[in-house]
Amino acid sequence: MDNELTFCKMPLDRASTLRKNQSWLEQKLAATESCFYFYWRGKYLYLEERLFVYSKASTADLTLDCSSSALFNQAISDNRVTFLGTEQDAAYFVCDLSFLTDVEMKQWLDKLAIQKLKFIDFRSSLTLLNQHQGAILSYAKALIHWQKSASFCGHCGEKTKLMDGGHRLVCQNTGCKKEHFPRTDPAVIMLVEHQPKSGPAVCLLAEHHRIPEKVFSTLAGFVDPGESLQEAVAREVFEEAGVKTTDIEFIDSQPWPFPHSLMIGFIARAQNTELCLEEEELRSADWFTAQELVNFGEWGDESDGPKLPRKESISRLLIDLWCQKQLSQSSG
Repeated sequence: MDNELTFCKMPLDRASTLRKNQSWLEQKLAATESCFYFYWRGKYLYLEERLFVYSKASTADLTLDCSSSALFNQAISDNRVTFLGTEQDAAYFVCDLSFLTDVEMKQWLDKLAIQKLKFIDFRSSLTLLNQHQGAILSYAKALIHWQKSASFCGHCGEKTKLMDGGHRLVCQNTGCKKEHFPRTDPAVIMLVEHQPKSGPAVCLLAEHHRIPEKVFSTLAGFVDPGESLQEAVAREVFEEAGVKTTDIEFIDSQPWPFPHSLMIGFIARAQNTELCLEEEELRSADWFTAQELVNFGEWGDESDGPKLPRKESISRLLIDLWCQKQLSQSSG
């Protein structure tokens, strides 16, 4: 399948070999063609509604005066910068300014004196990004989150030091020197279907406590140690809804930077339809036909009726693919 999901199709060469060369990284940090994104507490810097990318040579958005360029260059040189990859001859980095307080960030923006320059929450800004931008920023966000969570060695408790352009952390305790690498948490997400002896097929969707009321989504859960993906699907569906499954089929996968998961999507067939919900996880659940789902609203709209998950999610992809299949079969 040609993956068109949000956060997929990373356009940059991750240059995993080159980023281990400190001299090469320093050259790229100083290169006029290198490009920098700016991150602050889950937000990225925008100029009006356009993602702001700074280059020491120029920007596509505006011509910077010397004072503005100096402030950007100081932020890059003084603070944590993570290498993201290359595109042709240009290297891309993200500069994390999260250590600045609200007041300090306002002062920094005021000193730049660029009108309509602001930080926007990453998840809220997805409609402003193309697929390549979404993939780059999700990668950057996941790396920054990992760096913060591993700033102290999990083995001995000593501080860690960033290496390889932000892709490796090394314990500074000379008696430990344990290396830490970015982590990704695998999670299965599955649409469960049932074909009764008569009538249309139905699928199982649920209201989760972690999302707004009346939004019905697929079931999902993290993979346990020593567990295959298919085993995780069967276990999670049974634990959360009391439904046993078979014919578990892989559909697609999606990196999910909230904070650093890999969502692995499946469709599974139910062996029973009686529900026994895990109330700590689910508010409600039910079986729905494709025709019923067509009339659901969208996440975030103001209607009182049931809604579907966010369009950028693999949960929505699974639902849409299933509905398309069922509706085409009924009309064929």
